[in-house]
Amino acid sequence: MRKKSTTAELPEFISMFTFEELLQQVEFDLRIKEFVVMEIDKATYAVKLNAPYQSDYFCVFMVQEGNIRFRIDDTSYEVSKGDIIFCPFGETFWIEQVSDDYRSKYIFFSLEFISQAGFNYRSNNVMKSLSSDPTVIIRKEEDVFRRMNFHLDELKALNNAEKDNYYFNEMIWHHFSLVMYEIDNYFKKIEMPHQVTHREDELTTSFFILVQEHFKNEHNVQFYADKLCISRKYLTKVINKTTFKSPRDIIHQVLAVEARLLLKNPNLNVNNVAVQLNFSDQASFSKFFKKHSGKSPLEYKKDDLY
Repeated sequence: MRKKSTTAELPEFISMFTFEELLQQVEFDLRIKEFVVMEIDKATYAVKLNAPYQSDYFCVFMVQEGNIRFRIDDTSYEVSKGDIIFCPFGETFWIEQVSDDYRSKYIFFSLEFISQAGFNYRSNNVMKSLSSDPTVIIRKEEDVFRRMNFHLDELKALNNAEKDNYYFNEMIWHHFSLVMYEIDNYFKKIEMPHQVTHREDELTTSFFILVQEHFKNEHNVQFYADKLCISRKYLTKVINKTTFKSPRDIIHQVLAVEARLLLKNPNLNVNNVAVQLNFSDQASFSKFFKKHSGKSPLEYKKDDLY
């Protein structure tokens, strides 16, 4: 977590952490240079206590050992082993205390990466929900912590360019989406007047797994309901309850993310992408893509060249 000299946009006394400098600390080549997973302990936590900092990236960290206390505005937060913390970019924070045995697993990611993953920071969705407060803390939820640990470990391995994995793009989006939804779903469950049942939680997880396996060829909600041996109406009811989105919305979100990734490939034209994603023709794909990205596929490819 190196820091950079203050910039013209910041008050003179605030130091800025930049994503570019963060990447310089990674010890292996990254496939996608807009997120990184790393472990940080007290010895590698290179900040001055009680000094103001900002970062130009998002961060989720999971305290593996020890504890840390930080302040945002006039509020201090102390977190310890077993806690999960989401921090949006741009907040001014002060580190007040770090225990000698402190060790946390971090995922840092850029605003561009969030957008590519289908989470529009400025729209009424997961990111807006998570960023409604200066920080989000999940305390001592063992199942959530265990699943998040697994997803971060997978993301770190998948982003290592030295390891072979043909489907690394799809698997990265899968695990990253689940990291975001794990956090957001936890707070939505707390706020819900009716708690999510174990069966509903299992169905939601199974639905996400099926979508990741079949979204390129199967865009119809009925296919996923049949696979889960439930009615389309019941699947819609469950997914709406657990994610505040319809199954169709989720399928389309995953499709739109994959479409953006494929369109970045200079060896694929728009028709190639439409075929790979099983659209009936290029026109229907173009209509879908513009609805979900605000640009036509050709405009998106052209913008990516500059």
